[in-house]
Amino acid sequence: MNKKRIFLTFMLAVFAAAVMVYSQENQVDRATVPLSDPSKPAVVKLSTFRGGISVKGYNGENVIVEAQVRSKMIERERTRERDQISEKARGMKLIPMSATGLTVTEENNEVSIKVESLKHAVDLSVQVPASSSLKISGFNDGDIIVENVSGEIEATNHNGGISLTGISGNVIANTFNGELLVTFKQIDPNKPMAFSSFNGDVDVTFPGAIKADVKMKSEMGDIYSDYEIQIVQQQTQKQEGKDEEGRYRISFDKTVYGKINGGGPEYTFKNYNGDIFIRKAK
Repeated sequence: MNKKRIFLTFMLAVFAAAVMVYSQENQVDRATVPLSDPSKPAVVKLSTFRGGISVKGYNGENVIVEAQVRSKMIERERTRERDQISEKARGMKLIPMSATGLTVTEENNEVSIKVESLKHAVDLSVQVPASSSLKISGFNDGDIIVENVSGEIEATNHNGGISLTGISGNVIANTFNGELLVTFKQIDPNKPMAFSSFNGDVDVTFPGAIKADVKMKSEMGDIYSDYEIQIVQQQTQKQEGKDEEGRYRISFDKTVYGKINGGGPEYTFKNYNGDIFIRKAK
């Protein structure tokens, strides 16, 4: 065998080994879940302790779930834990763990999707019928992203942002460390909504003709709006009594009250360390 052929054989072996390792590290668990009654909207509940959640509405009848352990390369960039090998493990080979811990259940059009992974980030990618309602909970190391859903959405993220676009239902969304971005195509004109963040901007875009009573409060940021909001002069809410340390305390709420296009259901906007943007779609 000549040197050129030996080199080519060696390179093919290296490539095959690399493909094998890559596929092990990027194994995708997939599940297709039929609904009990496809003619009715589904309620889809998603939760993960570590990882991102992406949901897209589509013109189909099933809930399609994909779960994947995040690439080790991305993991190393996000945390230094990978590089801190204990003395006991020196000289030993690391066995990759690619299991996602994905669990999916369905009963009477209610689909529950959970990932139990503490050490590795597992990212969820889900397709749902566009009319579905969602209840989403994330905790660490990932954003919540939803596109083209017309049902009710409840979303909470602790250490990551929330992005909801092409939404046609009502929303209750809260993130503790991250930006909250919501863009509506349509809204339910009769239901209240709430948007809040502790550390990050709250940026919501509505169709132009909405009617709403708005409650707005930002401790460390400012509030901006494209709408002509009629500020309502109400008596400031006062809280009076003993605090946790037994001291007598009187505090006055800093919430600003207003009306958009004469008023309607209550929309609440809260922020602590960030701005609030209430936009009119152009």
